Amino acid sequence: MSQKKDSIQSDNGSPSGVGLSVSGWILFGIGFFSTAVALASGFIWAYQGRMEPVFVAAFVAWVGYVVAHYGATGLFIDGNGHTESHRSSRCVETDGLFPTERWRQGGIFLGVATLVTGMVLGVIFIRQEHYLFTSVGGILFFGGYVIAHYAETDLLL
Repeated sequence: MSQKKDSIQSDNGSPSGVGLSVSGWILFGIGFFSTAVALASGFIWAYQGRMEPVFVAAFVAWVGYVVAHYGATGLFIDGNGHTESHRSSRCVETDGLFPTERWRQGGIFLGVATLVTGMVLGVIFIRQEHYLFTSVGGILFFGGYVIAHYAETDLLL
């Protein structure tokens, strides 16, 4: 099979690092955790029938995601595809659907499995109205997304 190769790799053939600055990591972390906690809060409040705080939680989750995205890419919203944040280092089969590199396949599988685990845990603990473990479910959910996204694109978000 032919492969599209637009690879950005280090000299030893391993994928390039994330390469975030300290401030980028701080913004990513603040955004990541505020999104996960806001999602958990919103789910519990929705379960309790408290609709007004759900809207606030959804807004905080979105702002947190945008802040995390800015920390990871330097952009609040993805640009037109001609920016540094839109580079892709993966090799794909000709259909462009599946990465050919094993570590990327494993990363996508791990990310999706983590995301689903977070959803399941979240549902269990939402029903118990257990805020801390619902937050863990939210962190796993969003963390799974980040893992799979990085494996696919070399970008955290």
